[in-house]
Order: sequence, then C-alpha cells, then structure tokens
Amino acid sequence: MNKNSKEAANYLTSSKGKILDYLKKVVENKDFNYRTFGTAIEEHLAMAIINTFKEGKFIENETDYILALDKNYFPDFELKTKIPIAIEFKSGNTNQLRDGKWVKVKNSENDMGTLNMWPSKIAKFGGENIYYVFVLYDFSDKTRGVLSVSIAPFYQFIGLCGGKVLKYREKDGNLRPKDFNIDPPIKTLKQFEELFWKTVVYRSKRIIKKHRLIIKKATEELKKV
Repeated sequence: MNKNSKEAANYLTSSKGKILDYLKKVVENKDFNYRTFGTAIEEHLAMAIINTFKEGKFIENETDYILALDKNYFPDFELKTKIPIAIEFKSGNTNQLRDGKWVKVKNSENDMGTLNMWPSKIAKFGGENIYYVFVLYDFSDKTRGVLSVSIAPFYQFIGLCGGKVLKYREKDGNLRPKDFNIDPPIKTLKQFEELFWKTVVYRSKRIIKKHRLIIKKATEELKKV
C-alpha cells in the first residue's frame, strides 16, 4: 500500500465519534462483565478500526493490515501504509472495586510499555507512527457504558511523576498513563525522548542504590556464618 500514514492516522482520529457510537451499540447488545470488559472489547474495537479504514479506502484487502494474534505481539493492529502505522488498544474503567465497594478513580494504571522495549518499538515504526486508541468506560454493579474514545500518538497518554520523569513502576519499568481527564503532559516526541532517558537513568540509579544496600547487608551476614 502506497497510501500516506499521516492521512490514515488523521482519518482514524476524525472517526473516533463513529467508533464510540459503534462500541456503545455493542455494549447495549452484548453481555459484558466488568472484570473482563477491557479485554473483551478489543475484538470489537479492532472490527471498528478495520471498518473505518475500509470506508476511507486505506484497507482494500487483508494484506493491508495485521491484527495481533495474542497480547505478546506488538502492535495490536498494524496498518500497512507506505510507512506502517502501529496501533495499540488501551482501556480504563472510571470505577474500581475496593474492599467490596465501588469507588471512582482517575487513573487505570495501565501498562504503557516497558522502558526496555520502547527503543526497539520506536526504531521499528518511528515515534510519530505509534498510536494508542484509549477506550474510557464506566462499569460497576449499577452502570455499564462506554464514555469516550481517544486516539493520539502514544506519548500523549503517558503520565509524569513530579514533572521530572515519566510515570513508571520501578520493579519492571512499565510506564503508566496520565489521569483520565487531564490534558496530555507530554505533547511532542522530542519531549518524550528527553524524559525517557532521564527516567532510565533515574530508575537505574535507584535500583543500584537499593542493591548496594542489599549487598552490604548480605556481606555483613556472611561474615557471621
């Protein structure tokens, strides 16, 4: 396919209203469980995206795209434009069950990709050609609905910690998302890349410091044996 990737991305973004309407109808007509909705909705989201690109003439046959067979494959959806577009599906529930009670939350704490893997993803697709489609939903024992669909470059969904480093989980380096209803704190790929390497250094120093303390303690204990 020789079609322009930017045109395809813009077309998909401009169609998020139609995708939202489609998902709302799916929820109305199917029985979903709040525990599994985030995963179960992905097949319907994929179908909505395929249909959208078909309407825009960006998909003409099955060789024009790749749909991931499992969650270990990146991306969830790849459009074979002249420069391929990688599209990942993410979702978040505005409700969370805590100690048997439903409470409102502002962040779903999704896995937004590990620090170790992002350089290879960007090297393969280019940082401006990786998009997230984020489905925000409202599921509890009393509510069931899709609130919004957001489509943008991946870095616009990632959160900041103290305004200095990317929001991440230290044990595995998984990046974490921004809060649901705030503007993207990261607005450009350049800004993301600068923050990314600062975060890698920051996390590494923290881990090294902790392991030095562990080594010191272990060494002291060995002397007692």
